[in-house]
Amino acid sequence: MEKGICHNRLVNFDSYDEFHGKRILKTFLIFSYLGLVLATLYLLFDYKVYGNTQYWNGVLASRLIAIFFAVMVIVAVAHSSFKNHRVEAITFFGTLGYTAITYGYIAFNNDIHFVGYNWVYYLVATIMLGPLITKKIYIIMESYQISIVLILFVLFDKNSEEIFIYTIFSIPLAIYVFAVVALNRKNGEEAYENAYQMHIISSIDALSNLLNRRSWYDQSRGIFAINKGLSFIMLDIDHFKKVNDTYGHDAGDIVIKMVADTLIEETREKDVVGRLGGEEFGVVLPQTSLDEAVEIGERIRKAIESKSVKYGDLDLSVTISLGATHSKSSSDLEAVVKIGDTNLYKSKQNGRNRISF
Repeated sequence: MEKGICHNRLVNFDSYDEFHGKRILKTFLIFSYLGLVLATLYLLFDYKVYGNTQYWNGVLASRLIAIFFAVMVIVAVAHSSFKNHRVEAITFFGTLGYTAITYGYIAFNNDIHFVGYNWVYYLVATIMLGPLITKKIYIIMESYQISIVLILFVLFDKNSEEIFIYTIFSIPLAIYVFAVVALNRKNGEEAYENAYQMHIISSIDALSNLLNRRSWYDQSRGIFAINKGLSFIMLDIDHFKKVNDTYGHDAGDIVIKMVADTLIEETREKDVVGRLGGEEFGVVLPQTSLDEAVEIGERIRKAIESKSVKYGDLDLSVTISLGATHSKSSSDLEAVVKIGDTNLYKSKQNGRNRISF
């Protein structure tokens, strides 16, 4: 599904199911409530047909089971406990509800066309889920639904004409809906990939592959709002102007890329790393003490100091200066950045290639 996507650990983006779920499930929830209302209203129809017959208890039991699973579909759509397996739960509960109603129609001699009407309702629900339904889920669900009807036809001695009519009705329709589901899935994957790529393009600095200044501030503000006890490191490349002036901007770009790659290697998944200016970088470290931040900063400094990059026949080496600070509360981000910048300036005043705090 996501083979075409260029991932970046710094980019926060919804998963495929979350992305499409936000666009589909709200409408599908309304449809699910409608299904529950219809399933409940059909109790009146069932009573009118079966109320004074020997079949009433069986029909009532089938209908109540179907109503229960209609409620469970709503729960699966709306409740967070189904977040990781929402579509599987919706199709599972919906299929069991379909089985209960179908059993009631076939076992208790209702007009057989109600089986088809009921099934079409579930096909509409399947199409509504669109990009969230996989081919595998659809094949399993529809194969079961068609098979259970045919099995019930045989068990309850339905005539061959009814079996034939259902077969020539159900199989072509299932194939057609499969094509619709497959197309919706393909379109959904392409839409997700495009949205993800556009988000990366708007969030990531093209040269360093780190967060750009705007995205870094956006993510960092969110972290500052909910975290207590985080640290911040500001750093820049020593004498970077000299690199550009001596060897050219292509050499400077290679150096920036090396520093950025090292920052990714030496920081953690939860850290927010961005390029804030030409040769200036910022790292927010959630749930990190000042001592831990200094240790991480020192590790970054040593790693960069030990590296060299090829530029033609030259081996270029650089050092960095860093400033670290710690915030014990949800402080204003700009104020924390200013302190980190002040500490970075101290490192430069004291000879560079060091971390101050």
